[in-house]
Amino acid sequence: MWFFMISCYVMSLLTLLMLCIGFFQSFLNFHILSANHVVFMILTSIIYSFTETLVIFFFVGTGVSVKEYVRDHKVEGDFHKRSIAIKRIVYPPLLMNMLYMIILFVLVGAVDTLRIAGWIYYVLFAFCIIDYVRIKAIQNKCFKDNTAIILEMSGIKSPLVTGTT
Repeated sequence: MWFFMISCYVMSLLTLLMLCIGFFQSFLNFHILSANHVVFMILTSIIYSFTETLVIFFFVGTGVSVKEYVRDHKVEGDFHKRSIAIKRIVYPPLLMNMLYMIILFVLVGAVDTLRIAGWIYYVLFAFCIIDYVRIKAIQNKCFKDNTAIILEMSGIKSPLVTGTT
């Protein structure tokens, strides 16, 4: 669990860095690793997709583990329901951000071929970065709450509880 959670944080930071570089590269026209903006955004879209898939599978995997542990060890409590509640908090904004980013990544080609105005792309790009940061704050709280559930279920007192689990 810890490896995947740390991987989610590292990949999220890398994705944010790549999005910021891509944003500035879009109107300053410089190359990164000999890649122009379009090529760099293709790489960024791959890293972004991998990162968000990893986050989704983290919550799916820990949810299944909680369900199986509660069932197998006949643990009293609402651990599984709380795990599901965390998914209901994190998934809707995450999936909306994925939709925004898909639209953004498709528009890279439209701007490159001059089919839409660059300012539309820049505004959407800035919105996507801000929304991504907002989603990461939500995910951080959900990571903490999810870890607190697992520690509590295991009988370990957690200093991570945010009070709203």
